[in-house]
Amino acid sequence: MTNYLYFGDCLEVMKEEVGDESVNLIYLDPPFNSKRLYNALIGGAQWVAFNDTWRWHEAVDDFHEVAGDRRTADLMEGLRRVLGEGPELAYLAYMARRLIECRRVLAPSGSIYLHCDPTMSHYLKMLMDGVFGRANFRNEIIWKYGLGGSSPRLWSRKHDVLLFYTKSDTWYFDKPTEPATSNRMAGESKGMLDVWVDIPTINNMAAERLGYPTQKPLALLERVVGASSGDGDVVLDPFCGCGTTVHAAQNLQRRWIGIDICVNACKVIEERLRGHFDRIWGDVQFIGMPKTGEDAKTLAKIDKFRFERWAASLVDGMEANTRQRGDKGIDGRGRIAIRKGKFVDIVSQVKGGRTGPGDVQAFNGARQQAGADMGIFICFEDRATRGMRDAAASAGLFMGVPTLQIYTIEDFFAGRAPAVPDIRNSNTKDH
Repeated sequence: MTNYLYFGDCLEVMKEEVGDESVNLIYLDPPFNSKRLYNALIGGAQWVAFNDTWRWHEAVDDFHEVAGDRRTADLMEGLRRVLGEGPELAYLAYMARRLIECRRVLAPSGSIYLHCDPTMSHYLKMLMDGVFGRANFRNEIIWKYGLGGSSPRLWSRKHDVLLFYTKSDTWYFDKPTEPATSNRMAGESKGMLDVWVDIPTINNMAAERLGYPTQKPLALLERVVGASSGDGDVVLDPFCGCGTTVHAAQNLQRRWIGIDICVNACKVIEERLRGHFDRIWGDVQFIGMPKTGEDAKTLAKIDKFRFERWAASLVDGMEANTRQRGDKGIDGRGRIAIRKGKFVDIVSQVKGGRTGPGDVQAFNGARQQAGADMGIFICFEDRATRGMRDAAASAGLFMGVPTLQIYTIEDFFAGRAPAVPDIRNSNTKDH
């Protein structure tokens, strides 16, 4: 019953690690193209969970890749004519490439649930039709998740959409049984219909809440996993977030594969699993996240970009760039909340090889060009020379801490963190 938790881009991980037709159920709760920056508040620290904004220049490779696939070529070209080369098409190209890979790994009798909201659900359904076939569409499930909130100009938005497809005309399905009650609505609300009204969102005081911004209720995932997979089946979540899908799969004795590109999300999943399933931790392989300084050096040698993505996210509040080429000297971005409405913008640069004072000076220029308040230069301890530290010190102070800081991989594994402005003194002058 080996289970796998991967740090990395789900496209790369699925291509490299997940075999053809080896997965029985896929649930994915990807970014929604909400054009928002999502922060998580966990352990008293606020950090960037993911940036749900999309840029065309970052998705050109994805578009050309899927435009050359026979299942999606005509659709993507049509979408380009309708939407133009902008953020919506960038998002859909990103999703199409990953959905094609999902289809490859899904077993012939497998099912896939794509969780989305009305922002892009209509376009995503077109992608799913293209990748999985219109004949394999089974349900559009409406999850009504709560009350409260209203708008004087439109109907209040209170639901998400789950698009349920299969790979073929034969699939596993164990529909929840209707409870023995004379109340018809109670029976319908227990997953009997394609409108689910009995699973509320997680309130701020719930013991289940972890502080992850898009966390879904465990009951929602247990319904999906219980209905569309059997004992011992393999469940895959390519956008694992805080690990609700793998938690549900473990509860229901399924094997599972979780993937996430955010370092901090992978840490949350690890802590969550340890807290609930410590006895099964030996059956989990945690792949892609260095556990020691030597692991980090090995990763830097064999996979420069994965090392960069990992290292750029080591500092609380930081997120590695979605694209790692043409980044103008910036490998990670983030912000730290110091009081209500006041944030410190931080950028990072990662160097796994040779470094010198000129690299630090160039990074400071990139920081200023990006309009960031602070910069973190990340490297190995044996690469951090006295001249580099002097170059960093020459950048001065921001709110009482060094504007430019050298942070080593060894610092991270020793539990040391970069200096950040003191929240208690955030009413003082910024410079």
